[in-house]
Order: sequence, then structure tokens, then C-alpha cells
Amino acid sequence: MRILVDENIPAAVACFSQFGDVQQISGRQLSRADIGGAEVLIVRSVTKVNAALLAGTAVRFVGSTTIGTDHLDLKYLAANEIKTCNAPGSNTESVVDYVISAICSCDNLLERLLGGERVGIIGYGNVGRRLGQRLSALGINWKAYDPLLDQAIEGLSTLDTVMSSSLVCLHTPLTRDGEYPSYHMLGLDRLRGMPANAVFLNAGRGEAVATEVLLSLCEQRPDIKLVLDVWESEPSFSVNLASRCHIATPHIAGYSADGKLTGLKMVASELAEFLGVNLLPFAVLSSMADSAEILCDGANEAHFVRSVVASVYDVMEDDKRFRGIIDCNARGQEFDLLRKNYPVRRELAYSSLTSTKPKFSAILKALQSGR
Repeated sequence: MRILVDENIPAAVACFSQFGDVQQISGRQLSRADIGGAEVLIVRSVTKVNAALLAGTAVRFVGSTTIGTDHLDLKYLAANEIKTCNAPGSNTESVVDYVISAICSCDNLLERLLGGERVGIIGYGNVGRRLGQRLSALGINWKAYDPLLDQAIEGLSTLDTVMSSSLVCLHTPLTRDGEYPSYHMLGLDRLRGMPANAVFLNAGRGEAVATEVLLSLCEQRPDIKLVLDVWESEPSFSVNLASRCHIATPHIAGYSADGKLTGLKMVASELAEFLGVNLLPFAVLSSMADSAEILCDGANEAHFVRSVVASVYDVMEDDKRFRGIIDCNARGQEFDLLRKNYPVRRELAYSSLTSTKPKFSAILKALQSGR
């Protein structure tokens, strides 16, 4: 059996070789001509899987190692009896780590939140829920908006309340139909009504807010800081918008090595079940071995939080790499290369962190689990 896997999925060859002959492909450039006689296709969100790609091919299993499905034509796949799966929740902890690191990197935002100001969360799925749990464990107030859920769920509130927060985090999938589509869901009036010196963070989908709206926001409310990990028309992006962001990164919020491995295992388990075989252990990167113990300290609560987060993941390193390609002529290609060559990044939950000060033990636990 021939299996095609995206070249940017770590350990994919080692994992899927137990099922057949594995060939790595470029997910962004994949065409029907590349499919050949392959029966299994393992992709990420950069590959549009639809009739144009699969019609007339032998593919009978499609697995995406990412949380979303907006790149999959689910109706076509179901109609043609092609088994389909994805990896919901696999990179949840990674995205939450990204948000926490961004909080630590936005001037005095951490102090403001610890002092009683609020975080607003748009989209209360896997990421939104875990972010809320970790914020609560840190003693930070939050409210969430998700009109698709039972409004009696604790923590849910109105969009007006969420948008009046000091930090607004967008964590929605991309939808274009239904009563509450996320496509261009936030307009300029809604955004410019945010409080003074607020921060708007989007680690969901770039199409949730139009580029022109964000550029107008920068003109009309320069006090509002933008933290953007996702962009309209990726891998292309607006140079003007990227240059105006406080933090700008190339869609890597969920790119931790731990999250990628979790997604890989979820899809591999589905394939094993589909084929009626057992999933066997496989070799992973040596860099995924248990990390060395990191001793963290701080003069106060905020300083300690920053010390812990920076010791594992500093979002400003990703921002620095991204700004290095903003003025490149082939910035779309460079965008993909940043993702392809992304350094191994561990999650806070998988890191060995300790402190000599007992008073910080609760904060350490909150940062690593939040449960």
C-alpha cells in the first residue's frame, strides 16, 4: 500500500512505514498527478482535499494531523466513502502556551491581568476551554463567547462583554455558513470599541477578521496592540499589517513538537483501526526525550511567571524570525520555510520545571496544567 505524507509532519515516515510504502510530499503543492496509486493521504491544513485533488484516484483514507477540518471537503469525502479523520485537541496546549507567552511579552499586560483586568475568549472549543482553565488557575479573570454552545455553561457571556476585555483572544475554526459564520466575524466598529491599551490576539484563522479592518484599526486605535499568528491568504500576508503588529508569527501557535506528535498518533491510530491492525511503537525525535530540569525563580509573581514561560517558549523568538522575512520578495515561500524548519519546541506541561521557593509552587502547577 502506498502512503503519501506531508513532509512537514515529524516522525511520519517512522510511524506510517508499518502500514506500507511511505512517500513524503509537499502539502502546499500537492496535485492529483502526484497521487498516483496511493491509497492513504496524510496531510496538514495547507492541503485542500477535495474532488479536484482526489477524483479518479485510489485514495480511501485521508487523515489530517491538525485540529481543523476547513481544508477538507467533508461532503465529498463522505459521498465517496473515503474514511476521514483529523486530530481535534492535539495542539491545544501548544496554542495556550503561545497565548501565555504573548501575555508575558506585551509590556505590563501580565501585571494588569494579575491585578484584576479580564481576558475575553472568542471560541470556547478545546483551546478556549483550556485557556480558561489555565487563566483561572493563575487567578486571572476571563469570559468567553461562543453562540454555538449552551449559554448556561459557566464562563460564557455576550460578545459585548468579551470585547470589553483588556485582552481578546480569537480561537475559532473557519466557517462560512450557518447562523454564526466566523468568516470576517469582527468588524471595525466592534474592534475599535475595545478598551484603551487593549490587546487583540488571533491564533484561530486569519479569515476571521479582514486585513483591511485590522489596518484601519491600527490607524484609528494605535493604542491597541495586535498579536497575529494567522493571516488572510496564507502563505501570503500583508506586509503593512505584519509591520504594525506588536507580535507577528507564521501560523505556529500550535507547532509544538508535543502537539505534532499527539496529532500524528491520533491519525495513526485511526488508520490502524481502519486497516484492522494494531499500531506498533515507532521511533520519535531524540529531542523529544525527557528534558533536563529547569530551575525557575522570580522576585514576584509576575517576574516568576515570565521566568517560567521564557525558559520553555519565548514567542518573541518566533516574532524575530518572522520579521526577518517580511521584506523578502518571495515571502510566501519563506513563510512556509519558517514552518518547515521550525525548531523543536516543547510544551510547558512536558517540561521539567522546579522552583526553590514554595510560594511559587501553585503558580508553577497552574502554568503546566491549569486543571
